[in-house]
Amino acid sequence: MASTLTWLDYSERDRRRALDVIDLFRETGTVDELGLGGVGNSYSDLFFPGTTTLQTRACYFLLIPWTFLRLERLRVTSGEAEGRARWEELRLNGRLREGSDTWGVFGSQAGDALKRLPSEVYWGGLGSWGIRTFSGHQWAYFRSLDGFHRRKGHFADTSRDPEGRSAPPANWHSHLPCPPSGFPNAGVSVALRGKDARYLRERIQTRLGGSLLAVLAGRAAVEDLEADWPWDLARLPEVSPVLRGNLQDGKHFAVCMQGAALLYNLMLSELRKRDDWQEKYRRRLVKWADDVLQLESALKDWRLDGVWRVVKTQGRTLRYPTRDFVESWVENLKRAGPEGTADNSTARTLVRGRETQLKRARARLTNQRRLELWRGESGTGRLSYRWGPAKRVLKDIFDGLARGEGDAGNA
Repeated sequence: MASTLTWLDYSERDRRRALDVIDLFRETGTVDELGLGGVGNSYSDLFFPGTTTLQTRACYFLLIPWTFLRLERLRVTSGEAEGRARWEELRLNGRLREGSDTWGVFGSQAGDALKRLPSEVYWGGLGSWGIRTFSGHQWAYFRSLDGFHRRKGHFADTSRDPEGRSAPPANWHSHLPCPPSGFPNAGVSVALRGKDARYLRERIQTRLGGSLLAVLAGRAAVEDLEADWPWDLARLPEVSPVLRGNLQDGKHFAVCMQGAALLYNLMLSELRKRDDWQEKYRRRLVKWADDVLQLESALKDWRLDGVWRVVKTQGRTLRYPTRDFVESWVENLKRAGPEGTADNSTARTLVRGRETQLKRARARLTNQRRLELWRGESGTGRLSYRWGPAKRVLKDIFDGLARGEGDAGNA
């Protein structure tokens, strides 16, 4: 029987978190085998709010609201909205696939069989960036349209407030730039016009000030995107001391906890009696140990208080077992050093206990059938806190800022 994930709550925040879990399982290198996704997503939301691992191009932050605004102007009803929106998005993606730059276009392989539409992937980000002003998930938006049309009609029939204190109802930011001429039948591509790029940068800086995303958007320096890790940018002059400290904590957490994931894979390789896999993970643990040693005294004096504070301020709650596992792992790492982690009995006990705690009877380290299904690698990638998707979005914005204002071939 296929596994399913269902939620009954109508909270947009809870829905976003459920989708974060699904997204983690789409990244082969960062599958959350040891239950650290809550910390990873907290730092991701802090550094790059409104992003997800499935976002590909910045153009969707505009194409989606333009598409939905058009449906509102056509007075599409609540009953028709979901089906009509899907049809419009598929048609739009079809036009994007006809362009010269198709990298990151949704449905490049699946075509109209696309299961997850761009609007679903970008819905949370549109809210975070203040482009979507409707406060609810997409289902609620579709259901609200009949009432929205009525309210808008009543407003049109009412005499205007001479002091300008009232405004017609709106689901989208009032200063959203107009779409290209001919939209959605022409002038559609992944490229941003200059005014589109400036608008997205303004939204990021206005709504997400203090984030690394806002710092980088304000700088608009292409060379910033060459950084391998977000913490490599901590010394930029525009980075505040608070953000710099958070980047440092995020770096220490990502580096330290990758060792637990690598050891977990080594232990599974040993149970599978695969010498080649064991050799690979021992080599990777040696390289990881070098990275830990490069942290030097910074790790020796490091405390996890800042990590737990970020998790709390991002609205997440970590259960005691998760905190205890992380604190015990880091403490053992400080005490024993990283060089002997592959054969450290305390480290192995911590990893075994953590997987059993999370998965119980389904733990690979204790369930032979689950072990046999393991393919040789799971969750070994170092946390980068969505730096990859953020770089792609920022690159599109930077390119747009350097582009002219013509409509032709621009989204």
